[in-house]
Amino acid sequence: MTFLWVGIGVLTLIAVVFVFWPFVQSRKSQDIIETEADRTAQNIAIFRERLEELEKEKNTGTLTEENFQELKIELEKNLLIDAEEKPRQAPTTKAGQAQLITITLIALMVPTFSFGLYAHLGRADDVASRMAMDAWQQASLNDMSVEEAISQLEEELERRPANAEGWYLLATTRMSMNQFGSAVTAFEQSIKHLPEDTPEYPMVMGQLAQAMFFASEGRMTEAVLEQVEATLTVDPNEITALGLVGIAAFEIGDYQTAIDYWERALETADGQSAVSLQTGIERAREALGAQGQEAEPVHQATEISGSGVRIDLTVDESIMTEIRGDQYIFIFARAPGERMPITVERLQVSELPAQVFLSGQSSMVEGVNLNDFDTVDIVARISVSGMAEEQPGDFKAALSNVKVSDDEDFVTLVIADKVE
Repeated sequence: MTFLWVGIGVLTLIAVVFVFWPFVQSRKSQDIIETEADRTAQNIAIFRERLEELEKEKNTGTLTEENFQELKIELEKNLLIDAEEKPRQAPTTKAGQAQLITITLIALMVPTFSFGLYAHLGRADDVASRMAMDAWQQASLNDMSVEEAISQLEEELERRPANAEGWYLLATTRMSMNQFGSAVTAFEQSIKHLPEDTPEYPMVMGQLAQAMFFASEGRMTEAVLEQVEATLTVDPNEITALGLVGIAAFEIGDYQTAIDYWERALETADGQSAVSLQTGIERAREALGAQGQEAEPVHQATEISGSGVRIDLTVDESIMTEIRGDQYIFIFARAPGERMPITVERLQVSELPAQVFLSGQSSMVEGVNLNDFDTVDIVARISVSGMAEEQPGDFKAALSNVKVSDDEDFVTLVIADKVE
C-alpha cells in the first residue's frame, strides 16, 4: 500500500511542476524583456543627447548644414543597427502578485483534489485489504503460529469490517480448528457484506448452516433447518445445504429421502465431497436393507477423477482403544519441506476406513494449486485435542514425495504413530 501512495505522490509532484513551469518561464522572459528595454532606452537617450550637441554646433556656426546631415544620418544608422542586433521577444503577459496567488492555489488544489477524489471513488480500501489477505495467506507457519496469523487477520478486519473475503477466510480457518461458534460469527459477517447477486453467496449461506450444525454438536436444530431452507431458496442445488437436509432425513430414519437429497448434491460434487456423499448413500441403502426395504435405483457413483492424490486411509488396530469415533482426522498435502497446507480434507474416525481424494481443484491458498507440484508430502492426523494444530497425544501418519497425477492408483496411509 505504501508503494501505491508513493506512486500517487510522484505523479502529483509532476503535475504540480507542470502547473508552476509556465510561471517560472514567464518570470525569466519578463526579466529578459525588462533588461532589453532598459538597454534600448539608454541607446535612445544617448542618440538624443548627441543629436542636441550637433544641433548646437550647427547653430553656433561650427558645423555646416551638410556635415550636420551626414552626422545625423550616421547616428540614426547606429541606433537602427543596435535595435536589429537585439533578439525579438514574443509578447508576454507579466505575472504579477494576483497571478502568483492563483497559480499557488491551483498547485495546492491538484494534490488535495486528487487524493480526495481517489478516497471517494477509488479502491484504496480494497487494495489494502487484498494486499493484507495475500500477506496473511502467504505467511509461513515457520514464522508465525496459526493463532498469531488469525490475530493479524482479525486486526485487519477491525480496520476494514466490510471485507467479505476476509471474514470468509477467518470463518473457514475457525472451522478447520473446530471453533464452530467463532466460525458461525465470521460466516454471518461475510454474508452481511457479500452482495446477494454474487455467485458465492449461496455457498457461504450453506457453509454457515454447516457451521451452525457443528456448533450445535451435530444436532439439526430449528435454527439450522431455517438456515438450510433459506439457502435452498436462493439455490436449490447448493451442495452443503443438500448434504445437511439429507442428514436430517437420515437421523429420523427417512433413508430414501436422505438418498434423494444426497444424490442431488452428488450431481455437482467433486473430490472428497463426492466421496463423502457416496459413503452416506451407501449407508442409507444398507439401513433400508436392514429394514427389509429396497432402495430406489442409486445414482451412478461419480468417479474420483482429475489430477490429485488418492489415499486409502486406515487406522492401526493398536491404537483403537486410545481414540474415539467422534474425533476428527485432518488429511492435508503440503509442498515438500513446507508447513503450510495446500489443501485439507477432514473426516471423523468413525468414517474409517475411507478413500480420500485430495483434489487439484481445491486449495487453501489463493494462487497456489496442488497441480503446481509434481510431488507433495501427505499427512493424516487424528486430533485428540480437537485442534487443527498438531498437539502431543495426537496420532498421525505421513508420506513424503507422493506423486500428484490423474492415475487411478491409491497410496495407503495407516495412522499409528503417537505424537510426543
